[in-house]
Amino acid sequence: EYLNRSTKEANAQARLLFEKAVASDLQYAEAYAQLSRTYWLEWAARWSTDPQTLERAFALAQQAVALDDSLPIAHSVLSIVYTWKQQYDEGRAEGERAIALDPNNADSYALQAEMLNYAGRPEEALRAVAQAMRLNPRYPSWYLVELGFADRLTGRYTEAIATLKEVSSQGPNFLPAYINLARSYWE
Repeated sequence: EYLNRSTKEANAQARLLFEKAVASDLQYAEAYAQLSRTYWLEWAARWSTDPQTLERAFALAQQAVALDDSLPIAHSVLSIVYTWKQQYDEGRAEGERAIALDPNNADSYALQAEMLNYAGRPEEALRAVAQAMRLNPRYPSWYLVELGFADRLTGRYTEAIATLKEVSSQGPNFLPAYINLARSYWE
């Protein structure tokens, strides 16, 4: 729950809980994957510009996959970290592996949408985020960020603005929503 709030403070709380989980069970792959997400979010939201933040996310995601190669979230997180490292082929492969492992996991589709947006494939991202929203009709606001981002990249500025305004009203501290909203007005 803390992680889905997408605020700096909630992310710090989520990190503490995942660190406790890892400390209590060094073989708990999902805790490593979710801990990785906290570092990735810190990097993506620009709460930290230290390159070691992204490297920490990468190491933790790799650890999660090493512990349990059948865990979809581990592959999804590794996918998105590869994406932020601009290794799109690796990111796509990991995202596809996550979806193959559990085709009903909404977060895997939403994270794949982010990878596709950054890889310059927004039409595919629109399909991925639509699938995520179908699978989880009570989706967190970060799904809307990916929808708005894909709309912007495909030139659907009116749709992007409406979606990103909704995100901004739900979570006024989430920088990626504002960046995409501003660019939607500008482009």
